[in-house]
Amino acid sequence: MKSAIVIFTKVPIPGLVKTRLTQNTCLTELDSAKIAEAMLKDTISIASKTNADTIQVGYFPDESVGKLHEIADCVRTDGYLSKPIDFIPQKGSNFEQRFGSVVKESFEKKITLLVVLGADLPFLDPKIINLALEYLVKKTNEKPIIIGPSTGGGIYLIGLTKDFNPSWFSEYHLFSGGLELSEFANFCRENKFLLFSLPPYGDIDIEEDLVTLISYIKILKNSERITGFYFPHYTAKIIEDLNLYIVEEQDQTRRRKIAKKNDK
Repeated sequence: MKSAIVIFTKVPIPGLVKTRLTQNTCLTELDSAKIAEAMLKDTISIASKTNADTIQVGYFPDESVGKLHEIADCVRTDGYLSKPIDFIPQKGSNFEQRFGSVVKESFEKKITLLVVLGADLPFLDPKIINLALEYLVKKTNEKPIIIGPSTGGGIYLIGLTKDFNPSWFSEYHLFSGGLELSEFANFCRENKFLLFSLPPYGDIDIEEDLVTLISYIKILKNSERITGFYFPHYTAKIIEDLNLYIVEEQDQTRRRKIAKKNDK
């Protein structure tokens, strides 16, 4: 059985990625793109530390694949990428179609065990991904689906075998309405798939998530031992380069924002 980690992502181009990070914050579109690129590099590094046979990147837009090759080459040169890596363009007019197209092509490349994750969880422990792969191997004959739940009812990881038809993402509207966890739970129950749940992690979408990320990086950087997390080298470096830090808003309990040390 051949296994792959598929990183489902947009190419980190200013104005295309992490646009919500720039809303009412000190971050520019270029800043957000730099953060997205660093998180993608860390995600590739994490995938390389797993037991998967290969890494695939499902990307959009198609014409920007050259940027991804540069990113992968950088990670390999830095010594964080030791596995083969392939690039699959997303096809379709909505998220479910694009997601399904990448899964379909991955299976067509003779992959039998598939773990799909986003590129915005740069501190995900590779052991969690290995646990998903382990479940898929042990329960292959029982139609397993592995789910990693994220904050707000979303999903940061999906593990699949070829028993899952990629067209079902669209047919069952599995990513519609922001209720992915509920949709997948209903799908597994109704279609006799064996559902496994992993520990929850929060991905990076809005300013509050970035506040959490900066806090994590600080504690991980100063920890003698790290359990349950991966230290995101690239993301930590870009946070430092951008001079980002956390400030508390006056008269707002636990309401924190991002600031730049060079801001007036």
